[in-house]
Amino acid sequence: MKTYKWILVAIGLVLIGFVWFTVRLPRIPENLNEIALSNPTTIYADDGQIIKVLANRQVVQIDQISPLFLNATIAIEDDNFYSHHGFSKRSFLRALWINLKNFKVRQGGSTITQQLAKNLFFSFDKSPLRKIKELFVALQMERQFTKKEILEAYVNQIDFGSGIYGIELASQTYFAKHADELTLAESAMLAGIPNSPGWYNPYRYFENARNRQEFVLSRMQAENFITAEQHEKALEQEMNLRRMNPLTGHVDYFVSELRKRLSEKYGQDAVNYGGLHIHTTLNTRMQYEAFHAVRDGLYSMDALMGLPAYDEASWEEKLDYPQAALVAIDPHTGAVKALVGGRDYRRTPFNRALANNRSAGSAFKVFTYMAVLDKNVADPTTVFVDEPVSYKLPTMTWTPQNFDKEFHGPMILKDALAQSRNVIAAKLIDLIKPQVTIDYAKRMGITSDMEPNPSISLGATGVSPMEMASAYASIASLGIYREPFMLTQTKSVTNQVIDVFSNTSERVVDPQTTYLLLDMMRGVVESGTAQRIRHSGFDLPCAGKTGTTNDYRDAWFIGFTPDLVVAVWVGFDDNRKMINKHGAGVTGSSGALPIWINFIKESLEDAPYTEFPIPQGIDFKVVDPRTGSGAMPGGPSMRVAVRTSDG
Repeated sequence: MKTYKWILVAIGLVLIGFVWFTVRLPRIPENLNEIALSNPTTIYADDGQIIKVLANRQVVQIDQISPLFLNATIAIEDDNFYSHHGFSKRSFLRALWINLKNFKVRQGGSTITQQLAKNLFFSFDKSPLRKIKELFVALQMERQFTKKEILEAYVNQIDFGSGIYGIELASQTYFAKHADELTLAESAMLAGIPNSPGWYNPYRYFENARNRQEFVLSRMQAENFITAEQHEKALEQEMNLRRMNPLTGHVDYFVSELRKRLSEKYGQDAVNYGGLHIHTTLNTRMQYEAFHAVRDGLYSMDALMGLPAYDEASWEEKLDYPQAALVAIDPHTGAVKALVGGRDYRRTPFNRALANNRSAGSAFKVFTYMAVLDKNVADPTTVFVDEPVSYKLPTMTWTPQNFDKEFHGPMILKDALAQSRNVIAAKLIDLIKPQVTIDYAKRMGITSDMEPNPSISLGATGVSPMEMASAYASIASLGIYREPFMLTQTKSVTNQVIDVFSNTSERVVDPQTTYLLLDMMRGVVESGTAQRIRHSGFDLPCAGKTGTTNDYRDAWFIGFTPDLVVAVWVGFDDNRKMINKHGAGVTGSSGALPIWINFIKESLEDAPYTEFPIPQGIDFKVVDPRTGSGAMPGGPSMRVAVRTSDG
């Protein structure tokens, strides 16, 4: 009798548990397409404009989707789709056997209906009960909807990578066409992506996508969706990857870095699907101009180097073209207003704007000059002799060479920086020692590791365009370092503030000292290696420094106005020399400076004329650049900022 009672109690508990479990399952609406895949996360520019929506999709009816794609999806995801009722014993047992045979999970046994249930209701559920919930909801879907409705909902919400959801948006993104226009080859390639959206992204890993496409076609043939002849013809079709909207892709490098940072803070699922409102420092106009300045500047570089048009190059050939990066920062705040990490995110998502592996060349000299000025070792009118020198080091003798292999004799410090004389930079580093240059570079914004070698005065250390822009912003702001930042705040799906982001700032150099260097850098623009700025017609106050490594592997220009600092780098990813079709090397002036000019002219086209503020204790005098004393009538002259006696 007791056993009977315990059986009844057990049955009752099971029934109660079953009822409790089922009532907690999500309610399925009358139309599956009304279920949001997620709350899409939205990223905003500094003026509130939307620059990117993550986990976005476009819903289309099933008759607006190529039957070839639908068949490809069924062949690769659930070949028993039309005969099961939400759960396929055959698929489950086959997957179990394959996984046991390989001692790891290589194939899933979920049906399309189960995958739809998971994607719609359980994407964030990591509990052991998820699979059971998923199965119950799948069975309910099969009772409530037709196979056509389930398949339509599934292909409208599957993940194609890079925030692309649904077949319509995927078709537009990968092949610049609508979902009902897809060919067999295109359908097979797209159907293969959701298994591993990152690994099978044809923009990034074309060979992987091609191999997956071939597997999908073989499955379609095995399921009698296509013939052997159709299979072969599809493999022969050339894949023309392109986006329907040519403006898409301007912010990919910026957004990619944001997603990386926020995923570390909130988790990847929350960032992609959590309905966050992410407010950034990006300026839409500047970002647009930055993208086009880099693109057009590199097109000109291609022609200068005798390369065929980049857009006509093959997928593999595009890896052999020069690259560029651009970072623009507001020196008053440290806000990053524009960022471009390369010429083509689809082909190479590596972010060169943040990579600290490129030598800065002569653009690094400013940190040595700052140290010399700040420690009163010399002033802008101090005369140094540009002449052959050698220095005995512990393991070698260092003989620095000027870029033009010539020597110009006596010259004041301002003219030496304007003409970028390497010998004089070497003399300065010998006076203050390399570690002092490193100390000033770090306090001004360089975060990369640096070795205290004399050649550091000529930029023989790896840095990133972001670091260089940040450090030069310390000059533009008269000695105040402001940590660069890209985020202002994040809000929840209900618009509640989650985080407000702020950056650090501190005075790192005396304002008078900083202005002396700033004035010297204006000489680079007015009479030195960056005179091309004035010849282009840009007449707003600006300063900067070119940078070219001795072997032409890196070309830089970092320049600034009172309100904007812009760093541009150009080079090959494999660190090859940049030699043009005439046999000459590409320099900062010929490679990076044109990009900077195009960007700054377009971005500041309507900007008011604003001068750099002059701190107290600064005066100006006109001197002979050869002697540092008063200029003679009719002789060479240079206007130089100097400290007053009470400065």
